[in-house]
Amino acid sequence: MAGPLIVRPGNRVLSLSFEADIAELSAELPAWASQRIPSITRNALNDAVEEARFAEVGKIRGVFDRPAPLTQRAPLFRKATRDHLVAEVFIGDEVAKGTPPAKYLQPQVEGGVRRAKAFELALRRIGVMRGDEYAVPAIGMNRDAYGNLPGPLLVRILSQLRAFSEVGHIMNETARSRKRKGKGSARYFVPSGFRAEKGIGHLPRGVYERQGNRIRAVMIFVSGAPSYRRRYDFGQAAIAKAERVFAPYWQRHFYAELAKRTARR
Repeated sequence: MAGPLIVRPGNRVLSLSFEADIAELSAELPAWASQRIPSITRNALNDAVEEARFAEVGKIRGVFDRPAPLTQRAPLFRKATRDHLVAEVFIGDEVAKGTPPAKYLQPQVEGGVRRAKAFELALRRIGVMRGDEYAVPAIGMNRDAYGNLPGPLLVRILSQLRAFSEVGHIMNETARSRKRKGKGSARYFVPSGFRAEKGIGHLPRGVYERQGNRIRAVMIFVSGAPSYRRRYDFGQAAIAKAERVFAPYWQRHFYAELAKRTARR
């Protein structure tokens, strides 16, 4: 039986370290076993931390309604080595594009306000939204499988409002591209403070769609960041799983080493 599994907070907000105390165990085993303990423990930690990672994935799928694929892939793990008997489960904090899960999940773990989304920052940059405003989908708007306004719709809105930054300026709509779309295509506008439309300045601040004579709200601007209650107890599932499976894995690897030594005799 291996020594107790020790769980420590990692050096980031959403990370856990798993290590094993094997000093006492090493003193009680024969010399050959003591020499193999680091490798046995490394293998057991790596088996346990992989299961701990999958336990966190299951927790996310249970807590959140239709979590996005990036969110489901957010729990990651680092393996232990023979010389560094520490394995880690953590929430990814690096992505090629967009907001990393460690940032947008942190309010769900600790509670508090959510960060501004990329399209909100773009609308703030051109003065459509104030610095203290956030956008919420209007009632009745279609949403994607994860409860958000569809990405193609946000692209069309940002294009028509010419909100893309210099790097993405070719996405901004021009008079020529608008003409190609025709008069019957949907148009997006903000009724007050930016490109005001005649006769409808009394509408609540937000982005609206005009198609023919029909006008409907797409998103409404609200003052103050939406707040989150604590929903996701990061680490609870990983700790429970690792503590349950570490000792059996350690025993399995120990007896595998014992079988090898016995077979060589």
